[in-house]
Amino acid sequence: MRQQPPINPAWWREGAIDGVPLMQVLARQDVAAVFRFLHSRGWSRSAIAAATGLAESRVRRISQGRQAVTSYEVLERIAVGLGIERGWMGLAYTGPPGALGERPALGVSVTRPPWAGQPACPGQRP
Repeated sequence: MRQQPPINPAWWREGAIDGVPLMQVLARQDVAAVFRFLHSRGWSRSAIAAATGLAESRVRRISQGRQAVTSYEVLERIAVGLGIERGWMGLAYTGPPGALGERPALGVSVTRPPWAGQPACPGQRP
């Protein structure tokens, strides 16, 4: 079997398919577009199937838009198998870069929510 090209992690942040940034494709969980993108990068359907644990026939149906992926477990398997941050597909408590846990870009205003610094229970110190 021919070995697929390695996944470049920057693809998910910087790539596009049909003029749509992959970050948007991932956010809407458009697995068909993800598979088409990989195919355009030299990945065969059998390589996608091997990486994600899906049957090749299912990869083909998804790629052609004949089958949608709605199962959390399958979406997670695809994300993990393809090296996609789970949060980028709405599968975790993280989001796109800069959403949580990362410093905001220069010039971005960050405000604290009104409850920040307030005690969790009355009588406690903040």
